[in-house]
Amino acid sequence: MRIRPRTMGRIPKPDPIILFLLLVCIPICFYGQFDQLLQEAQDFKNDSKSLSREIIDIIKIIAGTALGIMALAYIYIRNQQTDLADKLGKAIIGIAIFFAMIAIGEEIANI
Repeated sequence: MRIRPRTMGRIPKPDPIILFLLLVCIPICFYGQFDQLLQEAQDFKNDSKSLSREIIDIIKIIAGTALGIMALAYIYIRNQQTDLADKLGKAIIGIAIFFAMIAIGEEIANI
């Protein structure tokens, strides 16, 4: 016994009136959603600016604190003439440069 595959009938053509209604109604129905999407994108842009400023402020606080702690540690161990004192001094200079670059970037962003 052999099973034959089903044959599909012809697909009926849609009415032109239905196609016209779809083409006219869909943009009208979704216009409010597009407008809302644009408003959400604008709100995100405004919120991201304030969020980036807060993140920069937090990074500046962390860099300043690390710079202070490392400076105190350098003052404590500088007289020992060890390799650690040299590395700590270079790290302090690196953090100071990083701190200055953040300040310069912040000034450029405010222009």
